[in-house]
Amino acid sequence: MAILKSSCNFDTTTDGFVCRFTGVECWNFDDENKVSALRLSSLGLEGQFPRGLEYCTSLDVLDLSNNNFSGPIPSNITRQVTYLTSLDLSYNSFSGEIPVGIGNMALYALYIQHNQLSGQIPREFDGLLRLTSLNVADNRLSGLIPLFLSKFPASNFAGNKGLCGP
Repeated sequence: MAILKSSCNFDTTTDGFVCRFTGVECWNFDDENKVSALRLSSLGLEGQFPRGLEYCTSLDVLDLSNNNFSGPIPSNITRQVTYLTSLDLSYNSFSGEIPVGIGNMALYALYIQHNQLSGQIPREFDGLLRLTSLNVADNRLSGLIPLFLSKFPASNFAGNKGLCGP
């Protein structure tokens, strides 16, 4: 946690100061810095899924992996992080069902392995046509693997006792 605390100095009015925080990546558009990626892996973060991400309107990558987040992934995640292409929530303690709306995102990569997610993989995941990387292993998932996802190795689904498919 010391890494994060040492990078967060809010006693400044410098434009784009947030872009110097640990794990924050920005791009400059029309002389305005926009947060494009939050890479907050292995920082000892804890609590529920972070609030306020909807204000990062240019967010493309969200990596919260290897932390101590718990509770559900918000059902309205698609309104919070509309333009994500990569979502990594792996190695946390997220629980509950996978939000159906994730299937409507333009994701290239989705990593939600090693959590406590339950229920089925939403059928809407067949709509993730750009998806090139997926891992849902070691959760509590059940039911059929959507047909479109059968292109991924069986190891990416392992550790879910009730999950079955081709």
